[in-house]
Amino acid sequence: MAEKKTKTNTVKIVGYLKENNLEQIVNARGDKVIRGSIIVATDNISSHKIQFYVAERTSSGEESKDYASLLNLLPDNTITVASFLKENADADFAMATNAASKVWVMARFEEYATKVGERVRSMVTLKGFRAGFSKADSGFNPCAEFDVDIYINKMEDETDEAGKKTGRILIEGLIPKYDGSVDKIDFVAVQDNNVANYIGKNYKVSDTVNIKGDVVSIQERSVVPGSDESDMFFGRVNTTPQYETVFIRERRIMGGAKTPIHAGEEGCIEQSFVKSGLASREVKMVANGEKSTNS
Repeated sequence: MAEKKTKTNTVKIVGYLKENNLEQIVNARGDKVIRGSIIVATDNISSHKIQFYVAERTSSGEESKDYASLLNLLPDNTITVASFLKENADADFAMATNAASKVWVMARFEEYATKVGERVRSMVTLKGFRAGFSKADSGFNPCAEFDVDIYINKMEDETDEAGKKTGRILIEGLIPKYDGSVDKIDFVAVQDNNVANYIGKNYKVSDTVNIKGDVVSIQERSVVPGSDESDMFFGRVNTTPQYETVFIRERRIMGGAKTPIHAGEEGCIEQSFVKSGLASREVKMVANGEKSTNS
């Protein structure tokens, strides 16, 4: 329905518990809260940080099942890749993941943006709301997948440093929030399975669409070319290779709705809501900028 502003915003992560910084506290109102973050690895180069702030009771005063489930994941009840490697100096990643707790997490995309003068900074985070142990008998398939409804705010071909089109399509999506504002999240449509080509022909700015895909967060370490070549020098020289770390963080669209919802059609995110939502986002960005400047 056009008047419904709440849309799908779900991220599912399954993997090995790499780090665990959760803690149980009591907030200013006297409510028990689990807050902090965990890092979940899906393989030896991919990992995802998920932040939590889950109260014992819901806004209606009922006991929270999400809180009860998250109690099981407090540090004393888990084994992390980091803790296993620390206690077992000879262990490798494969041994650590075999010993580490296997978990699943349900989260949503959230944007934290600041504005100071004309300088805008935006960071996309994963806000967890439910988690638990992954049971071996139900199948363990490490993944990081999203299912999101967005308003297409911008759409353009991706180009490389030389200005040549890569074949992928960049999409700036707006996701409605409960407070009437919007989060601005970037996605990229891949060439695989004709995804980018289909989106380029069938999607357009101002459409409301459901997209699905993979959250990519890769850290790769490689040798700097030429750093270990000794034929460039003479005498006693240090030929220890130098390394560089490359981070790749993307939200890759792997599929989506065949038929987008055009502006004005039933189920769309209305342009009037987008306008007011962006205005509300602007106010929050400035406020966040003032906080960061003061701190």
